Amino acid sequence: MKSRRLSIEISEEEQIRMRNLIPWGVVSRIMRLLLIQTMDLVERHGDIVLGALVSGKLTSLDLLRKEDGKDGHKRSKSKYKQNVG
Repeated sequence: MKSRRLSIEISEEEQIRMRNLIPWGVVSRIMRLLLIQTMDLVERHGDIVLGALVSGKLTSLDLLRKEDGKDGHKRSKSKYKQNVG
C-alpha cells in the first residue's frame, strides 16, 4: 500500500508544546493512530462523533476514561458521551 501525507495547520504555540511533550519519532504514529481511532468511532457511531469532537463535547481524554470512573470521575451522561463510549 502506498503511503500518503496529511498536512495540518497548527499554531506556533501548539508546535512548541508538541515538540516539548511528544518525542519526534512518535508524532506521526500518534497522529495516524488518533485518525484511525476517530474513523473507527465514526463507522461505529456515525457523524455524531465528529460533531461531539468539533464542539468540544467529546475529547480524547473522555475516550480513555472507563464507564466505572476508575480515574475518580464519573463520565458525563450527555447524549454525545453516552452514545460514543
